[in-house]
Amino acid sequence: MTELEVSPAEGSTEEPQAPAEGSSANREAAKYRTKLRDAETKLEAAQARITALLRKEIEGHAAKELSVGADLFEIGGANVDDMTDPEGNVMPDAVDVAVDALLAKRPGLGNPNRPWGEVGGNHREVPERAPTMQDALKFKGR
Repeated sequence: MTELEVSPAEGSTEEPQAPAEGSSANREAAKYRTKLRDAETKLEAAQARITALLRKEIEGHAAKELSVGADLFEIGGANVDDMTDPEGNVMPDAVDVAVDALLAKRPGLGNPNRPWGEVGGNHREVPERAPTMQDALKFKGR
């Protein structure tokens, strides 16, 4: 061989050919590794989405007392996992405790426009009253 010629073993980037049985097993294993990586990527994306949705739900609940619900996480250092049960449901009591703790440290974060609750502004049904003597005097028999 001359200096310009390269032997197949020296310059080749291809792996040496294994028996047909081994290469098909390697291909199948590589296929499953690829599927595993894809599944792990999708699982991580789904978990990130779920965490974001839970965070939005917690922020919405915290916004009843805080002027900005995200302050619970950004300033208060709260964690989504601390405010969810093992099944992944938001625990409103845990959110309220975290909000109260944050407001105890930083009262200026409170919502000045928080709802007052029922103040009598809407119409309620008037309960039926029993007949009075005045009703009897107004009655004109037929």
